[in-house]
Amino acid sequence: MPVNEAEVSGEPGRPRPARIQQGAAKDRASQLSLMMSAAPHEAIPDGLPGRWWVAHTKPRQEKALAADLWSTDVQPYVPLGVRVTRSRKTGRTSKSTIPIFPGYLFFCGTQQDRERALKTQRIVTVLSVHDQDQLIDELRQIHRILSSGRGYQTHQSVKVGQVVKILNGPLMGLQGIVSGRRSSVRFVLNVHMLGQSVIVDISIDDIEAIDTSP
Repeated sequence: MPVNEAEVSGEPGRPRPARIQQGAAKDRASQLSLMMSAAPHEAIPDGLPGRWWVAHTKPRQEKALAADLWSTDVQPYVPLGVRVTRSRKTGRTSKSTIPIFPGYLFFCGTQQDRERALKTQRIVTVLSVHDQDQLIDELRQIHRILSSGRGYQTHQSVKVGQVVKILNGPLMGLQGIVSGRRSSVRFVLNVHMLGQSVIVDISIDDIEAIDTSP
């Protein structure tokens, strides 16, 4: 007698996430490995109930939260990269998988799923995604890059007009506004009392965005 997936998942009419349909890997490492080896449309599938959300997690809780969500048949996505480290004592190298966006996890679910996710105590807040299609397209493109085996770098998204702080070098600690983007960021330091500005080009790796929201 065929098993009704909706009955197994515990919610009538609710399909299981694509990853669970493909295999029953029980440990977290295997689940994450299956996710990253899947095709983009399987790792970030269509046709799931609810909508995509962005969870801002507590430190180092991304993988544990993904396991919690899988256990309730909610589809998570954690973009993972490989980090290679070398032991100072032995000189041996080791590899580990780490989130390329530390502190963030994406998941597709209903409002009830969102509320259950918050009860795991692994989340600081859940962000609503207004443009669902754009997020899905961006995640699939990132997944293709990560699964290709090619080298990559992550950079924060810096916009013109955004307030930033310089992290390194002789200008470390200065705060200013981004006025332009080329291969580097054009950093503007305003002297409001004089109505004058000083402009300098800074590498995007040497700045950090500042949250100015009230």
